[in-house]
Amino acid sequence: MRNPQRLMPLVLLCSILLAGTGCSSAAPATGDAESPDSSLALLTAALPETLNPLAGFDNNGTGKINESLFTLEGSPDALPRIVPLLAAAEPTVSKDARTWKIELRQDARFSDGTTFDAADVVASFQAIMDPASASPILGTLSNVAEVKALDSHTVQFTLRESQVSFKTAMLIGIAPAEAIVPGERVEDSSLNRSPVGTGPYLVDSIGPSRLVLAANPDFRGGEVAPKRVTYEAAPDDNARAQRMRAGEFDGTVLPPRLAAGLSTNPDFELVKATSADWRGLSLPADNPLTGDPKVRLALNLAVDRQLLIDGVLAGSGRPAHTFVAAEYGGAFNPSAVFAHDARRAAALLDASGWVAGDDSMRSKDGMPAAFTLMYNPGDQLRRDLSLAFSAQMKQLGIDVSVEAATFDQAEPRVGTDAIMLGGGDTPYDVDTQLYKMLHSSYPATGAYYDNPSRFADPAMDQALETGRTTLDPAKRAAAYREVQRLYVSEPSMVLLAFIDHTYVQRTSVTDHWQGTGTLLEPHDHGTAWGPWVKIGQWVPKP
Repeated sequence: MRNPQRLMPLVLLCSILLAGTGCSSAAPATGDAESPDSSLALLTAALPETLNPLAGFDNNGTGKINESLFTLEGSPDALPRIVPLLAAAEPTVSKDARTWKIELRQDARFSDGTTFDAADVVASFQAIMDPASASPILGTLSNVAEVKALDSHTVQFTLRESQVSFKTAMLIGIAPAEAIVPGERVEDSSLNRSPVGTGPYLVDSIGPSRLVLAANPDFRGGEVAPKRVTYEAAPDDNARAQRMRAGEFDGTVLPPRLAAGLSTNPDFELVKATSADWRGLSLPADNPLTGDPKVRLALNLAVDRQLLIDGVLAGSGRPAHTFVAAEYGGAFNPSAVFAHDARRAAALLDASGWVAGDDSMRSKDGMPAAFTLMYNPGDQLRRDLSLAFSAQMKQLGIDVSVEAATFDQAEPRVGTDAIMLGGGDTPYDVDTQLYKMLHSSYPATGAYYDNPSRFADPAMDQALETGRTTLDPAKRAAAYREVQRLYVSEPSMVLLAFIDHTYVQRTSVTDHWQGTGTLLEPHDHGTAWGPWVKIGQWVPKP
């Protein structure tokens, strides 16, 4: 329940992500004429509601239809590098990090035959920035004052304030200027179902339960080896596991426990991808219990994060104390942790006047120590984490009632009731992982799930702004370590875990294809990620 209002485009991504890939020996599910050696059958939790990059589809630099100026490159367990894709080279950045000049490659063409140039970049970014288009990712570009073409192959971005992390905004897919109607709402665009991109794949067909991608015969690098990728929707986790067992598909994404069950079968292999995707709960500011800073600290000390990971996640995750994972290197503060200490937690509650009664449950001035924790009813993992957290808090004398609530139902209650959230949407710079969750300008300048506890601290704001604007890497890292130090002294939420995304693919995939490995993944994931994140680079094994 991280991005309720943005869920539409992100679930799209999630959907495509949630499909698997492989060389199908059971291609009956695809219904295409391709041979098993080139046709891949993938099972996904949902199909995208839009394929439009201007609406946020594939906005993390790994688009298979619409490519971005930059893409991700790296190993599975480190922060990926952001490297040129449609850009010809690294950006030229002014000393104050407010002016970014991008040279564009000259060998890219859109699938409609038009040449990629600066006009396409300008049109794409301007469309997102235009409030009339109602793009869900408008906030990503809120710091952009102007984007213009210096010539046909050079684009310049001018920012309102210095932002060293601006490269992350250039992971958004580019559409052709000819297909963009100025002022048109993104939901009305023809690109939603008929995208035109420079990437290795085209849309062959899309229907209520199936999306088929076909290799782009005119792709600049030559037609890719996996010729056809079919994504079929199956929302239920158990149904996807059963259909994998039946041999219908080559891969899928599953919750950790279901994935582990399939991995004992020699026909399948389990693939885990490290992520910056966190789960945690908001602590509502208007609730008399969770609005108390000492109570928020007590909750963080009382929760046994490792127990949750071992139980709910079957070991597929790492404890999250702040929003910053170890993969952020020098910006990570290893001392910023909440050591599990139930006794200290109880003492803090006692000191705040929340004392235990004869039934061991706590109250203050006749008010019970209680709050409601909402979770997205379609998310089994968030439900299980919510229930496990509730059980642990009961031992502390706090009554946490767990309730299923849709995104729309949760929004008006964010001030009084907690929400099990997920985050790490664009985690490829520590600034984008932290700023919206801790800066006092949010949620007013964003959405209700940004800084949902309405945390405000001038020292925190200063550290976040230093990290965002300073050009000195050492000073940036020090600023973010300070952010984490401040956070553990007065937390605004209860972070629980960074989730390892778990995928299952048939062993025949590995036997036939030379894959590309995994990357550190964002919150939105699935079979566009996992071992298939760079599927356009797969080649058959000799």
